[in-house]
Amino acid sequence: MMLKDSVLKGIFNFNMDQILNIVSIRYSDNEINKIIEKCKDQQNEYTMHFSQNEDFFLKIGKEITVPHLKVHHNIKDHNPAPGYTAALSEIIEQMLPYVSSLIKETYYYFDPAEPLRPVFYRLYDIEGHLFLYMVRIDLSFKPHDCEIVEMGGNDITHIFSTNNVFIDIDMLPVEKTVDLGDGKKDFIIKQSISQTWIGETGRGYFIQGIWMDSELTRFFTRLFLPENIHSYPYYPFACKYRTISHFPLRFSMTDRRRHLGILERSYNFIDPFMREIEDELKNSVYSPDMKLFKELKKKVNKDWYIDFSSLNIKRYLNSRGMKEYEFAI
Repeated sequence: MMLKDSVLKGIFNFNMDQILNIVSIRYSDNEINKIIEKCKDQQNEYTMHFSQNEDFFLKIGKEITVPHLKVHHNIKDHNPAPGYTAALSEIIEQMLPYVSSLIKETYYYFDPAEPLRPVFYRLYDIEGHLFLYMVRIDLSFKPHDCEIVEMGGNDITHIFSTNNVFIDIDMLPVEKTVDLGDGKKDFIIKQSISQTWIGETGRGYFIQGIWMDSELTRFFTRLFLPENIHSYPYYPFACKYRTISHFPLRFSMTDRRRHLGILERSYNFIDPFMREIEDELKNSVYSPDMKLFKELKKKVNKDWYIDFSSLNIKRYLNSRGMKEYEFAI
């Protein structure tokens, strides 16, 4: 079945910001930002996990309830639906005792492409170098991790309770910022990768794109981690927005700046070799036996490994018999 033009346009727009290396801020909310101001810089009570599907979540000490939210949103409309920010404020208030270290001194913005994944961000200037810290909280219903309180439908989500807070955390290098006035701004991500598209496989309706993002992620991570550390499914360095991003597991204000320093040194180290890495991965998958990988591994400062030497992973089955991973660092 062929996709309609409207669907194709939606897919195209959804991916366009990452292709164009732009994070666009068009709508924020003063009430939510006031809630964020109540955050404390302390280690909150949670444990860190990855699901069987490699999704990262915090297991917190008390269940939160997520109210009905609209499923659909016009991607061209940068303003949330009526009642959305009030519902989100209610959710954030419940989460605050457990996630305050993650979102302290950040600002909220609404992403029309992903209304169920509100974003909290902060721009850092470290000795003239700009970095963007972003936290996305996933409010979508996950059957294996949530309990339905009240059924939703095609247009609204279920009301559900859970003590698993799914999040994405990214630190990204920024080339520059563009102030558009009225609180609107663009962050231009500093891209170092020319192209991650390799080609296509399959025939007819079964054609699939081939991208090297996952191979670059494995390359980056294994390059900067000690050889005896196995981090799966945690990849502290990843290919996003056609650049190298960093995913920290410690979130205090001091730790944030330390991890931004880790990202900066890693970016500066790998950037001069990026064309060679791209060319290598266009023709083969990542392997620790790759000649280029071995050469770069020898150049990595061994002192950098200290930042990840305490990484500990526990594999277990949850109450539903599904595999999960608990992380500590």
